Amino acid sequence: MEVNAERSDVKSWLAVLEQAQHSDKRAKLWKRLYKLASKPTRQRIEVDLYKIDRHTSENDNVIVPGKVLSAGQLGHAVSISAISFSAKALEAIEGSKGKVVPLEEMMKREKINVII
Repeated sequence: MEVNAERSDVKSWLAVLEQAQHSDKRAKLWKRLYKLASKPTRQRIEVDLYKIDRHTSENDNVIVPGKVLSAGQLGHAVSISAISFSAKALEAIEGSKGKVVPLEEMMKREKINVII
């Protein structure tokens, strides 16, 4: 059952990105994210919390076209949108006063960091 849930997450991400490619001013960004997110699970990007912490500052918006893992710590609050999160990563994000944001909401924000 876990596999179907993961596939539905990826399918919803791809549907949102597909729509945005044709109607948004940042079409090139959405096209690149679509390409990264559509890779097979084994080739998809995995980003640790320490990398997000190193490349962001307080209240930044982050998109990860893959999975967020729990290695390291998050020293400041950020808003993150990703295809999936490990359970420990979710705890660490909440512990640092960060937020997990749906892709649709993140796409409406002005400044976005993509971490790959």
